[in-house]
Amino acid sequence: MHNMKNFSAGYEILRTYVRFAFWLTHKRIVVKGRHLIPKGKSIIFAPNHQNALMDPLALACTNPYQSVWLARADIFKSKAASRFLKFLKLLPVYRIRDGKENLSNNEEIFAQVIDLLENKQTIALFPEAAHSGKRQMLPHKKAIPRIALEAEAKNDFQLDLQIVPVGISYSHYWKFNRSLIVQYGQPIQLKDFWIDYEVNPQKAMLDLRDEIYRKLSTLIIQINSKTHFQEYDDIRRLAGNDYSRLRFFCKNRILQLFYAEKELISKLEQLEDLHPEQFNSLLEETRTYFSEIQKADISDQQIESAGRAKWSKVLISFAAAILTLPLFCFGFAFNVIPFLIPRAILRGKVKDMTFLSTFNFATGLIVFPLFYLISALWIFHLTGSWSKSMVSFMLMPLGGKIAYQLLPFYRSIWQQSRYLIKNKTNRNIIGNLLAQRKELIDRILERVFF
Repeated sequence: MHNMKNFSAGYEILRTYVRFAFWLTHKRIVVKGRHLIPKGKSIIFAPNHQNALMDPLALACTNPYQSVWLARADIFKSKAASRFLKFLKLLPVYRIRDGKENLSNNEEIFAQVIDLLENKQTIALFPEAAHSGKRQMLPHKKAIPRIALEAEAKNDFQLDLQIVPVGISYSHYWKFNRSLIVQYGQPIQLKDFWIDYEVNPQKAMLDLRDEIYRKLSTLIIQINSKTHFQEYDDIRRLAGNDYSRLRFFCKNRILQLFYAEKELISKLEQLEDLHPEQFNSLLEETRTYFSEIQKADISDQQIESAGRAKWSKVLISFAAAILTLPLFCFGFAFNVIPFLIPRAILRGKVKDMTFLSTFNFATGLIVFPLFYLISALWIFHLTGSWSKSMVSFMLMPLGGKIAYQLLPFYRSIWQQSRYLIKNKTNRNIIGNLLAQRKELIDRILERVFF
């Protein structure tokens, strides 16, 4: 408990390293609303949970607090794991699956958490109590409302506790070099629930739970439909970029797309409610298109890339690729092996895909610097120069980031070139799919602007 209350230099050193690794492995990281985080207050961070351990890391890497996390108890089973997790400021929470006899342990844990809050510490806990792996929140549990209201009640509602909803959004859950958005929302004031709690504590907990859900929904892309989730998500990916060209939200390109996709989902929900026949027709056309590209063994991204294919653009891009090739080769040479090692080991062994990104990132924290060190020693062996080996060691991760940023550019050139040199039959197949794609996007935009 002493470690939980105090600033930990070891924790901060590790977090600095993880922040650097986060910057290396993400194409873009956008943080919004950080100014809304209260200062000098007791805080409970309430983020959505879609991507296993990457979610708490996203929170830890984007705000200055050393928050204490509540995590499922089964990961604390071994003594070594328990010690390390407590160093990371994690406390166990017991669920029914951990055994009914262990549920009483939560009383002691919650008492520790309330003690931390009374000492102006920050707590972090997922309202969903599980991860979903898709853009759809699970129903919220009562853990946060219970802890928050009990802490305030113990202090006659003078604690001034704040619950900060945090929206975490990824451009993709498992792929490397993705974009990440972390949005801190307007804090929820516990004093607003004081009178209700005095009258009916259970109802106040439920109302607070629902308020957290509402506030969090505004910070993420939330697809409410359970019946048509896949079609909603397909339309989001398909028409999001085109929709963003019609509506201006902000200058930041990543946030612009996020807000466009969020509004597109909202418009689709309105269409489903008000014009179900048009909505169902749109869904059927979407299913048909994705079924066709699946039969052709080609992705939507490849179809979109083919739509931009022109020899003049390809030749200019090819010239740019030649100029950047030395940088790519340096980064590729010293990063491809540590990149592939964990993926080769984990291939087929990860049953829950939401953990894939976590395992790749965690193993990379060890494998990459180890490989850089071996490579630097090899360079010293060849050159006899410590300065050259040390400079190379420092440039290897930066070279890797540049290489991974260039890779989609090279892949796009390759895909467009393949399309342009394909025989007439293949070009006709892709051309028909491209026309079908454009017509579908036009239909989507036409329907949502009813």
